[in-house]
Amino acid sequence: MSQTLEVLSLLAEMDITKDLPQTAREELAAHCGFGEVPAKQRIRLTESGGQRLFLVDGHLVRLTDGSGERFQSFRGLSDPIEVFDGVTRGESMIVTESPCLLLKVSSAALEAAQQSGLEVSDIELDATEGEFLAELYGLISDNRLELPARPEVAFKIQELTNDPDAGIVELTEVIQSDGTIAGALLHATNSPLFRATKQIQSVRDAVLRLGFRNTRMLTTNLALRQAFKARHAVTREAMQQVWADGVLCSAYSYLLAETLGLLHRERALLAGLVAGIGAVPIIQFIEMRDPDPSPELIASLVDKLSGITGVLVINYWGLGEDLVAVAEHSYDWSYVAPEPDYASIAIVARWAALQSEGRDHPEASQVPAFATLGLTLPAPGEPIGELASSTETLESLKMMFDV
Repeated sequence: MSQTLEVLSLLAEMDITKDLPQTAREELAAHCGFGEVPAKQRIRLTESGGQRLFLVDGHLVRLTDGSGERFQSFRGLSDPIEVFDGVTRGESMIVTESPCLLLKVSSAALEAAQQSGLEVSDIELDATEGEFLAELYGLISDNRLELPARPEVAFKIQELTNDPDAGIVELTEVIQSDGTIAGALLHATNSPLFRATKQIQSVRDAVLRLGFRNTRMLTTNLALRQAFKARHAVTREAMQQVWADGVLCSAYSYLLAETLGLLHRERALLAGLVAGIGAVPIIQFIEMRDPDPSPELIASLVDKLSGITGVLVINYWGLGEDLVAVAEHSYDWSYVAPEPDYASIAIVARWAALQSEGRDHPEASQVPAFATLGLTLPAPGEPIGELASSTETLESLKMMFDV
């Protein structure tokens, strides 16, 4: 009994589970347990057996691609640390430097708990939308909703942005690992926007022509675009609009992070691109049920439900809690964060995108994210003043992403 109570106490404090309903945490606790590991022991990622491991007490080192990162946690004084958080390479391992206490959480049970904790009671739906939601929610609850595949190249490229030793060779190798992305990059490099005096014929030459930063942004865009697919005319048009909105949101997110000096601009770029990812399974599910749905129904369901499905996709892709918040709140103008975060950046970026295109949007005074980011409220009908000097950069980003 005491062990179960301690597990519940930890689940109530951990970022990944603290927002779950109490009943969901209690059910999850039945699928958790502690493991005591002596000093100088190795545990490989491939040996975790469908469990997520959290360091509750002790010191250990995580080894990934030849580099080490130390973790320490103190039972009762600090929150547990997920030791393989963000790590996908099977050869990664942890090595205990002292006796360690690990909390083992079933991955399947955690996913089920997160799905059961989705709140949908405050969404206003008509009869048609309610019927759709009931069927969609049934798939979610049964873990049968088909989610878009994780675009590995995009995230490998993002990882390189955090590696000070990464250069053209490493970036070229990642791009060449995906023939579709490599081909798209060469096509884009030889477009009128980038074309040099002679045709570019190799990925390495394309990276040299574009530069490291532009290549990262463009290939991230190209890789993620593959997830936004639909077969029929109406749903394909809806998907294209979601992607176009995401591209513009991404450009503004990048500018906001760079101009304000908040967080990381590359991560903000990714946040803008994935802000609308929840629309993908919704549109694809609509397409499966009805090959010729009304555009109005698609737009309404995307607006009301993409936060729910977006959380599922980002969790499924393992992008981290900061981007889970982006997917969850990007359509919520009233979202208030205690400090600047990527969700606030994505919300203001979406506002800027809508304002620039003359589409419906609330007054800036009704969007708390402006204050969170320390922005001056623009007057009605006016753009964001802090971005006034970034027009040329914005146009360059839009042109690059539209290649």
